[in-house]
Amino acid sequence: MAILKLSGQLYVSPQLTEQDAKDAAQLGIQTVICNRPDGEEDNQPSMAQVQQWLSAEGITSFKHQPVAAPNISAADVAAFQDLLQHADQPVLAYCRTGTRSSLLWAYHQVQNGMRVAEAKAAAAEAGVDLSNFEARLQTAAEQKFS
Repeated sequence: MAILKLSGQLYVSPQLTEQDAKDAAQLGIQTVICNRPDGEEDNQPSMAQVQQWLSAEGITSFKHQPVAAPNISAADVAAFQDLLQHADQPVLAYCRTGTRSSLLWAYHQVQNGMRVAEAKAAAAEAGVDLSNFEARLQTAAEQKFS
């Protein structure tokens, strides 16, 4: 299963497939957040296709917040947190590899007291390597994230 728990009520995943939609339903996922722009890759299922798969499994709450990992801003982090706070739980966030979704979570966590190493370890347990973003996470931890 490509869907792994990142924290309390948040799961992350790479690009969802029809089987992932079935797995999400079995996990009790209530809301899905897509952090990937439509058309990012030629072979990528469209957002509408993913919504159709999820809907067929009874998951009807779907949010779209596309971001690019190197350009994630404080506003993106705040918007993701707002989506999480107002979403039916548990939530599944996905992108191409799971990195963007994990970063949106990690930036918020380190800004609110979690050590960078802890955030990286949580992401690693969910199969996501945030090592390439350690410096930016440290900057976020120091409240200089922009």
